[in-house]
Amino acid sequence: MKKFLIVSIVIGLMVFAVGCSGKSEANDSADLDSTSTEVVEEAPTVQTVKAYGIVDFTEEQSISVDFNARLDKIHVKEGEQIAKGDALVDFDISELNSNVESKKMAIEETKQKLNRVDYRGAQLAIDLENEKANLRELNNQLENNRVLYENGAISKTEIDALKDKIISKEGQIEQIKLNISNTNNQMTEDQMVLSNQLNRLNDELRILEEKYSKANFENGNQIVSNIDNGVVTSVQGKEGSYVNREHNILSIVDLDSRVVRADIAEEFISRIAVGQKAIVTSQAVPGHEYTGEIIRIWGTSIKKGGETIVPIEVKLNNLDDKLFLNFNVDVTIALE
Repeated sequence: MKKFLIVSIVIGLMVFAVGCSGKSEANDSADLDSTSTEVVEEAPTVQTVKAYGIVDFTEEQSISVDFNARLDKIHVKEGEQIAKGDALVDFDISELNSNVESKKMAIEETKQKLNRVDYRGAQLAIDLENEKANLRELNNQLENNRVLYENGAISKTEIDALKDKIISKEGQIEQIKLNISNTNNQMTEDQMVLSNQLNRLNDELRILEEKYSKANFENGNQIVSNIDNGVVTSVQGKEGSYVNREHNILSIVDLDSRVVRADIAEEFISRIAVGQKAIVTSQAVPGHEYTGEIIRIWGTSIKKGGETIVPIEVKLNNLDDKLFLNFNVDVTIALE
C-alpha cells in the first residue's frame, strides 16, 4: 500500500512538471509573437564593369632643328628621366652663323649701293646749280662789259667772246639737265632692283634668325628641357652627324600627361560617360589604388581580339613615379 502511494506521488509530480514546462514555452512563444520585428533593408548592389588598360600619354616633344647643324653631344639616354633645365643636345651651328653673317654683309653692301645711287643724282643736282651760278655771273659780267664798251673801254671782240662763253655755258646746263633726266630714270630702275634685293636679303636673314630662335638654345648652341617631369622615350640622333628639319634627334614624353587607355566592351559602352569615376590598379604597384575619371570616349568602335570594343581615356588624380608608361592596369568603373 505504501509503495502504491509513493508511485502515485512521483507520477503526480512528473505530470505537474510537464504541465508547467508547456505553459512556460507557450508563454515565451506568446511573448515572442507580441514583440514587433524590425526589417533591415539591404543597400542596392553597385554594378561595375572591369576593363584592361595601359598607361599611355597625351603630350610628347620631339627635339630637332630647322637648319643644317652638326650634333656635337647628346646628354641623355633612352629611358632617362629628366627635369626642366636639364641639358639635352649640343650643336655645332657654325654653318648657320656663317649664313647669318653672310646675309648681314650682303645687306650692308646693298645699302651702300643704294646710297651711291642717291649720291649720283645728288651730285648732278649740285653740278647743275653750280653751272647756273656760273651762267648768272657771266650774264652780270656781260652787262658790265656793255657799259665799258659804250664808254670805249673794251672792244666789241671782247663782248662777242663773252657772249660765246654764255652760249657755251647754257649748252652745258642743258646737257646736265639731260643727264639728270637720264640718270633719274636709271636711278629709279637701279633703286627698284636694289630695294627688292635688300628686302629679299632682310627676309632671308629674318628666317635664319627665327630658325635659331625657335630652337630655344641656351648658351648659344645647347637645347635644354622645358618639361618639368619627362622621360626620354627614343634617341635617333648620333653624335658627329649632320641634321636638319627632317631629322628627329630625340623624343620626350611629359610624364604629367600620363593617362590610362582602356577598352570597353560594346554592351557596356551605353552606360559609360565622360566624368564617371574610375579606380585603376596595377600588379606592378600592389596594394595601391589610383583614382580618376573618364575624360574621353572614342566616337567609334574597333575590332580587337575578336571582340568589338570602344577605347576610353582615364585621367588619374594621384599619379606617382611608380606607375610607369606602358604598364598594364585594371580599370573598374561604376556603371550608371
